[in-house]
Amino acid sequence: MFDLEQSIAAWRRQLLAAGIKTPVPLEELESHLREAMERQMRSGLQERPAFEAAVQQIGQANVIENEFNKIGGTTMKEHWKRIVIIGNGIGGVLIGLALILPALAQHRRDGAMTNESVVALIIGCLLMLGGGSTTFCGFTLRKA
Repeated sequence: MFDLEQSIAAWRRQLLAAGIKTPVPLEELESHLREAMERQMRSGLQERPAFEAAVQQIGQANVIENEFNKIGGTTMKEHWKRIVIIGNGIGGVLIGLALILPALAQHRRDGAMTNESVVALIIGCLLMLGGGSTTFCGFTLRKA
């Protein structure tokens, strides 16, 4: 005998195995599956064929996973890549500040800057600009 709840639970396990692990998308997909099934049953199908038709309509687990990946699903590798990019950017900003602040302090103290301070100021500004840009890119990085 067909058990709808067991079939839905098995379908959800397939989605989990395919990589859709967060509760909100799983619940939303199940809701869509149940609605599609209800429409099928109103049109005259029995429970099992209605479930099978709804699964075909909503999609098999691997098809759904591919669609999630297309719209921005991220893997752990992508998360770590983002973390490294953002960390490098923040490091650039901090090193830039470490070069800029002493140069500005010398200018404030002496009223002038040495050539080394000017070079440190320029390099610090470039590091801050590059680090800020890198950090921004890390936060906005999308899967191609």
